[in-house]
Amino acid sequence: MNNPPLKKSRHNNLLKGIALLIGYTFWYIFGGSHVAVVELSVPLCFYHVPTDTHINAPESISVKLAGKRSDIRAVEREHLAVHIDANKLQKGKNLIAVTRQELLLPNSIKLVQYAPSNPTVELLPHGTTKKRELVL
Repeated sequence: MNNPPLKKSRHNNLLKGIALLIGYTFWYIFGGSHVAVVELSVPLCFYHVPTDTHINAPESISVKLAGKRSDIRAVEREHLAVHIDANKLQKGKNLIAVTRQELLLPNSIKLVQYAPSNPTVELLPHGTTKKRELVL
């Protein structure tokens, strides 16, 4: 008996395997380069805080980041925070502008938006606590 169908079957399986490998390679290469957007809640962290002052600020803000999917995945979300130098703040209320530099993000990731859009931080003398008013 002839075996040509067996040779044809092996040839088809080889072509299918090569096509699968090529398809997976393209998916892997180009899938990570798509732009991804992620929204996270990140804490506010202060450094260089004078010992005679107290900071009244929100615990966290919401940020929206955009970048290549692979770069977004590489960000360690547990270590992501807004880092603010308290020496640059004045006594009383301060509006803060959040940028990529305060988040310590790489150049490949962009800060698209943050909320609240005008976070307010208040620098008070130590021992002074301000009661938060309930707004209805």
